[in-house]
Amino acid sequence: MTQNQDAQLVQMVNQIAINLAPGRDKQTAIEDVCLHLEKFWARPMKRRLIASLEHTRHELDPLARSAIQRLARLLHEGPHQAT
Repeated sequence: MTQNQDAQLVQMVNQIAINLAPGRDKQTAIEDVCLHLEKFWARPMKRRLIASLEHTRHELDPLARSAIQRLARLLHEGPHQAT
């Protein structure tokens, strides 16, 4: 993917975070964004988004960043170990 595509992924996850945050406490919103990414995003998109945490030049919403970090932990642990 190009930097432009990375920016598009960041923009998309930021929009998801903005849409899912209202009316939820922070932890629930993080879990909901993570769940959305797990269910609806293709594996390569998730991998690219997780990789962007370390080197992104784009602005990630703090809620989106937390959800991506949670997703990274879940994918690393596997479905049977995740809590």
